[in-house]
Amino acid sequence: MAHHARRLIAALAVLLGATFNDGPKPLAAEAKKAPTAATPATTPPAADKPAPTFQATQPNPDKADPAEGASRVAAGLKALEDRRYDEALKAFDEAYGYGDPDGAFYLGRMAELGVGVQADFDKARILYLAAAEKGSARAMNRLGLMHYRGERVLQDYAAAFELICKAAEKGDADGAFNCAGLYADGRGTPKDLGKAIALYEQAAAKGHIGAINALGFATRDGLGVPADPAKALAFFERAAAKGNPVALFELGAAYEAGRAVPRDFTKAHLYYNLASARQHPGAAAALQRVTAQLSDDQVAKAQAAAKAWKAEN
Repeated sequence: MAHHARRLIAALAVLLGATFNDGPKPLAAEAKKAPTAATPATTPPAADKPAPTFQATQPNPDKADPAEGASRVAAGLKALEDRRYDEALKAFDEAYGYGDPDGAFYLGRMAELGVGVQADFDKARILYLAAAEKGSARAMNRLGLMHYRGERVLQDYAAAFELICKAAEKGDADGAFNCAGLYADGRGTPKDLGKAIALYEQAAAKGHIGAINALGFATRDGLGVPADPAKALAFFERAAAKGNPVALFELGAAYEAGRAVPRDFTKAHLYYNLASARQHPGAAAALQRVTAQLSDDQVAKAQAAAKAWKAEN
């Protein structure tokens, strides 16, 4: 049951807007390891009470109301955060009825992940198709990732590129991040690091944590842009302020190596400690390594700083 709960918690984080982390790789693979949305608490449905199915209401052009549709989407997302799944379903369904295609997208996510309803991938895909046809950039991105991965469709990088990058053109941050990865890897399109960087910048401007990290790695390593350790550090500081473990680890590495900052093992300990607490896979070993370089008093100081540190909202 605990394992099921962890899976559902992770799924709900994705439902609420996190980047799909197994999509196209960014310029540096590390950038895609980071979660981009806070994980709200939730519990799995009781084993003896199967989750319900549902049927989406078809939009009525005579009742189209963009403002009301957007309002119902917002209400549905709030209901999801509060684990009021029936209310979320109703709100997303009403949003779609008012002509907001993201209502169908979020219904699709609930169906795909089995959040509040019986899991049904095929129904989810139908909802994504309906949402994309009506202009949902989120649905375009999700359908593109299906083609990228070959999820019950033919793996087709060209189709993935068309859908994902169309989502980017419509201003979707996840679409821009994933489209950048396609340009960086040359999948579905000729490789073009310049376009990849521009798309990462587009996503980063909207606060996309994965894109901010990707720009950090690009400027650190000189991938598509001139190497600039100080600028790279600024990107990692921006993502780390939000509690991102990848960026926190990179700050620790910068202070340990003295890269763009004076070498400081106490600060390296602080950031490695924070990254380790957030389950960065390399942070625990790095933390032990810098701990061996510090006195007991320095370790105590670093530990106190970690306890007092707070991520920005």
